[in-house]
Amino acid sequence: MEPLRTPSLEITDDEGRVRARLHVDEDGRVALDLTDSHGNIRTRVGVAIDGTAGVELRSADGTLSALLGSADNGSASLELLDASGTSRASLGSWQDGSATLVVNDKAGTRRVTLGSFADGEAGLDLVDPNGIQRVAVSDRPDGPTGLTVWDASGTLRALLAHGPEPERSASIEFWDPTGSYRAGFGHWPNDATGAELLDESGVLRGRLGQRPDGGTSVELSDASANFRAGLGEWPNGASGVELWDTNGVNRARLGIWGDGLSGAELSDSTGANRARLGQRPDGSTTLDFWDPEGTYKAGLGEGPAATSEPSPSAPDPDGGDDRNIK
Repeated sequence: MEPLRTPSLEITDDEGRVRARLHVDEDGRVALDLTDSHGNIRTRVGVAIDGTAGVELRSADGTLSALLGSADNGSASLELLDASGTSRASLGSWQDGSATLVVNDKAGTRRVTLGSFADGEAGLDLVDPNGIQRVAVSDRPDGPTGLTVWDASGTLRALLAHGPEPERSASIEFWDPTGSYRAGFGHWPNDATGAELLDESGVLRGRLGQRPDGGTSVELSDASANFRAGLGEWPNGASGVELWDTNGVNRARLGIWGDGLSGAELSDSTGANRARLGQRPDGSTTLDFWDPEGTYKAGLGEGPAATSEPSPSAPDPDGGDDRNIK
């Protein structure tokens, strides 16, 4: 039996109206058009000369409502449009190996993107009506995994993330409207935990947390990044408050130290201990004074003359024996 050969084929209903038409157009595309009772094309199935295949769904007025397509490069997608012809949503698998879901607003602005991308990243992006990205939830092979927030000007304002190590462990971080990092709270790569505050110049001004050695402290610095005050407790049992001048010299201490000594000490601008009021490990209580050379000059209380050496210090986080708790 010889096949039927014709450039087009039409199927009509009982009233003679064309309801389906199979044809090859002037561009070489073969298409099947399905029409309603008023002659409006509602569905079109076609294959272009380059191998692209598609299914079109149209409303009664001919407006394209949905498009399902597949290209010969392996890409496939579904696009949904509103009554004005604006693309509102699309779902696709693309040649580079990525897969995405995109949602647009009625103006056609991309507002939501959910995807798995060729570089290994997976994420959700939220964009405002002006096209400014405001929120991202992402997992990046070479970047942090977490939540990022921008303001209306596109400036980074907040981040809740883990990694990438060793630059970041797990933390929540905040930036001001100028883009300066101002605050953070988290677990840091050196095994410290806590909160840190910075000024508008990026200088660390305050820190509260547990140090890698297990001690806990509150640390304050001035605008020149000079460590000025600290309150803390350390693994050796010491605890205290310390005050430093702008030259980095420890000038005053109040605390209980590892050897059992407790009290208050004052030092001069060279760091020499000049006065101490406190209780010694042997239980005696004294008020002692020294000259700049460390010579004991006067004292009140019970017990022998005291040494001018500063009281035993709390351990330094870097392994030293300095009560500077920076």
